[in-house]
Amino acid sequence: MADEEYLNKKYLIVDDFSDVRSAIRSILRSLEVTQVDQARDGNDAIAQMTSRRYDVVLCDYNLGPGKDGQQVLEEARHNLLLGVDSIFIMITAENTRDMVMSAVEYAPDSYLSKPFTKDILKRRLDKLFERKADLRKVNKALMAKDYSAAIAELDDLIARNPKNLPDLLKLKSEVCLTATRYDDAIVIFEQVLAEHETSWARWGMGKALYWKRNHAQAMEMFKQLIVNDPNFVAAYDWLAKTQAELKQFEEAEQTLHAAVKISPRALKRQQQLGDLALSNGHPEQAETAFTKAVTLAKHSVLNHPSLFAGLARSKSSNSKHIEALKIIGEITKVFPGQPEAVFYKATATAAVKQNQGDTAAAADAMQNAEKAIAQCGETTRSKLGLEMAKTYVQIGEQEKATLLLQHAIANNHDDEEFLMELVQVCREANFEYDAETAIREIQQRVVKTNNTGVYLIKQGKFDEAIKLLNEAAEEMPGNKTINLNAAKAMIIRMEKQGASMDDILTVRRYVDRVQALALQDWRLHEVTSRLKNMTPTN
Repeated sequence: MADEEYLNKKYLIVDDFSDVRSAIRSILRSLEVTQVDQARDGNDAIAQMTSRRYDVVLCDYNLGPGKDGQQVLEEARHNLLLGVDSIFIMITAENTRDMVMSAVEYAPDSYLSKPFTKDILKRRLDKLFERKADLRKVNKALMAKDYSAAIAELDDLIARNPKNLPDLLKLKSEVCLTATRYDDAIVIFEQVLAEHETSWARWGMGKALYWKRNHAQAMEMFKQLIVNDPNFVAAYDWLAKTQAELKQFEEAEQTLHAAVKISPRALKRQQQLGDLALSNGHPEQAETAFTKAVTLAKHSVLNHPSLFAGLARSKSSNSKHIEALKIIGEITKVFPGQPEAVFYKATATAAVKQNQGDTAAAADAMQNAEKAIAQCGETTRSKLGLEMAKTYVQIGEQEKATLLLQHAIANNHDDEEFLMELVQVCREANFEYDAETAIREIQQRVVKTNNTGVYLIKQGKFDEAIKLLNEAAEEMPGNKTINLNAAKAMIIRMEKQGASMDDILTVRRYVDRVQALALQDWRLHEVTSRLKNMTPTN
């Protein structure tokens, strides 16, 4: 690659030593790079990546106090600060197994070991630029959530049979999965696997089968992948998820135990292991996992009050009530001014007080939880509702728990992961509530409402369809599908009969709900694009 091709790219160097930053900057300057910024630590890096788009990030793993390189990459991925055409290179002077395994899970594009020369960096960058070639338009479509356009751009690139064909096929399969085009993704995976065994293709095939609810086949796919590639840790996560879906809860816990032995620094996996161990009646293992999760979360974007609540619940289950209350006391200190933190503090307090036999204090804590959940947005209420229902069961308020669960099911009728979590919550709480029957019955009711609305639209009975779907959207403000279909029904009527400002504002309210609940929902692009074309008529 000619050096002039480096000219238009923006670089960020992240290292806590100024002389190292200067040395890397000098190497880049010798490659005729002109746009180079520097960050002295993890927080500085995230701040700069938030304000400016970088083509290449060169980040040291050890950044002193605060975020490390893994957590920078974790936060950049979480907040969509890196496009598919961006390059993130992890630089390290150490190669411990824990560090390598934890970093690789967030998929840096490459590693560099210190010290490195100009020639080494250039060869690495040349190879990565080749892999990322011509992805700018794809990234633009992905940022707009226009997955059809992204796939079309990828098809155009793939048709040229370029050197980076495997990377393009992998990216296309990921976009297809995101857009729920599972059959299209499966075609890619089958094509790749027919030529040679490839871990990402087998992993993707397992995920596609899982989402198509072919859980037994998905489980075999993940098991085979683990046999083929024991260090492909994400396969353990999906195997555990699939085992839980098949009610193999003990096996799922053992699978996650195996995963954390390979990669112990993955925060979410430790939390999932803690939740599952607590649900399985293994509080000691749960306490170990939550302790690790809380420690890992200190400088992570994934830090959350639920981690502290989980640790407190597990300690209380191990009869360490005083330690549990001390942990609970930290929640609002670590997360000041957050209604969610107040909520988790209250529910965890209720659980511990109930375990101590102080039912009056438990009831008081739940009143605080009820006030706190009212201050939280609809985005989080379903998740919080599960936590509250679990605690209601513990303090003997089964009727309140049932109402919360019914509301949660209605608002998440097509979210299989959430519904599986709901079933596990009932199991953990020893709640004699037939969650699976309730899920089926509520799903049938919501689907019937949705289908009736769609039918009425096709019949041109827009007012009837809108009335039905609007009432459902107000009853189920957290249901993404209902809110999107209510918005689409109003848009179709406006396209045919003209728009009014009141209708536009109503549609925007529904869209705002879904964006708050799931900004990455692939269905949003069509609705928002059609809404932009609406203009009020007199």
